[in-house]
Amino acid sequence: MKKGQIALGCTLFVALVFVLGQMSRTADSQGVAPARTNPSALFAFRDSVDTPPANWKGPTFKLSHNYPKVRPKCEAPWLRRPVNFNDPNPKWEDWKDYVQDIINYVAEGQDPNLPDNVGWKTEVNGQTRWFHIPWMAYDAHSGREFVHGLTNELSTALSTFRNDEDMERATGKQKLDGAAKVKGEDPLFETWSVGMYNPCGAWSVGQVFPASGAPATHRDPQTGQLRANGLPFPEGTVVMKLLNSTADPGRVPYLKNSTSWQANGHKKLVPVPTGPSDYTTYDRAITTVHLVQVDLAVIDPRSPTRWVYSTLAYDGTRPGPTVWSRLVPLGVQWGSDPQSFPAVPNNQSKPLWQSVLAPTSLPEHYGCGKRLAGVVDNPSSSCVSCHMGAYAAAPGEIIQQGKNVPLIFIPKSTCQNYSADSRSYFSNYKYPMPYPGSTGAVKAAIPLDSSLQLQVAFAEYAEFMNGHQ
Repeated sequence: MKKGQIALGCTLFVALVFVLGQMSRTADSQGVAPARTNPSALFAFRDSVDTPPANWKGPTFKLSHNYPKVRPKCEAPWLRRPVNFNDPNPKWEDWKDYVQDIINYVAEGQDPNLPDNVGWKTEVNGQTRWFHIPWMAYDAHSGREFVHGLTNELSTALSTFRNDEDMERATGKQKLDGAAKVKGEDPLFETWSVGMYNPCGAWSVGQVFPASGAPATHRDPQTGQLRANGLPFPEGTVVMKLLNSTADPGRVPYLKNSTSWQANGHKKLVPVPTGPSDYTTYDRAITTVHLVQVDLAVIDPRSPTRWVYSTLAYDGTRPGPTVWSRLVPLGVQWGSDPQSFPAVPNNQSKPLWQSVLAPTSLPEHYGCGKRLAGVVDNPSSSCVSCHMGAYAAAPGEIIQQGKNVPLIFIPKSTCQNYSADSRSYFSNYKYPMPYPGSTGAVKAAIPLDSSLQLQVAFAEYAEFMNGHQ
């Protein structure tokens, strides 16, 4: 969404002084030392874009940003699993223990029902296990809300949860009985999410965004290209994200008995929103969201991209005793399968072998060509393909997808047809390679080693520096 331009000069200065005056006490409570004299640190490391009302008695989010100063060593039992990244016919049975190792690491120390009053614990066994990305509390529309630190992502229509015949999924065959449209309309539900990095990943985050709040970069001594400090992410890095939907079990039955978190989301203008305009743009209101998906990503040097992704979906039809036990893996992915359509013409396409899908009774959720994707993800993309396009413009330069960074949110046609764009998008490459096939400003973009959250942080910093809000 476009932000309004604030006039530079006296207007911006007065607005900034007002904001600083209103927020200095909040900055003190967060322990951000540079906040009084450094506006970028104040905005980078504040807890939320909004504040709880005076009578608020629910949970209140605190940003975890005491990033490790020394690169730590992190437990990573999945790296000891003898999986084969080059098997042309991989099976889920070969990978399920690898994924389960990651799940066990992420779930350690958490309440398995993730109740609203507890939420997600950043401390495990007396140590900080999970850290957040800065700058997520700048955008007034989609920035972090104060209850659980959730940010607003791509909204999801009911037909996506159901896999209706009008949704262009991989095959369009599976449907979910009982999730009927409302008076012939296709309700739109918001997704509110929070992502976190373990200590190994957080060390990199702290190098990219030090206490000043401004991204730290350097020139590659060999190529002269701009790089972000602290990247690539080290071995042992784990990234996880909780995705929550305003969809309710009455509309999406497999969400029954999921979490019921409070979130200061967007106020609905109509009882059944069917488009973005049916939510007020900036007005916030406490709403209830339910866990629908958990994304996982780890560094594995054996992978052709260095990354391995998995995603879990909540399935309330399962008999498990807790919310966590009813989360089921949808598969695992470590590459974009450049040998398969649409990365190659249909008549040259070979079967996928870098996406391994797990058996599930949920409606079809796959990405392009049955590559791995989550329930509320873009069906024209895939986990790896989307994240591999994480690049930034130079610090302070407004990010423009397709102009100075790669196009992340691709049109459906990129999945439906072979082209130079689809070949690039579904390529395999490693940090710090430029985006495949790129030229000019896109080729010169700063590689962020698959971190779209870092891309958002760079983008918000640029909005701040250019006086946008």
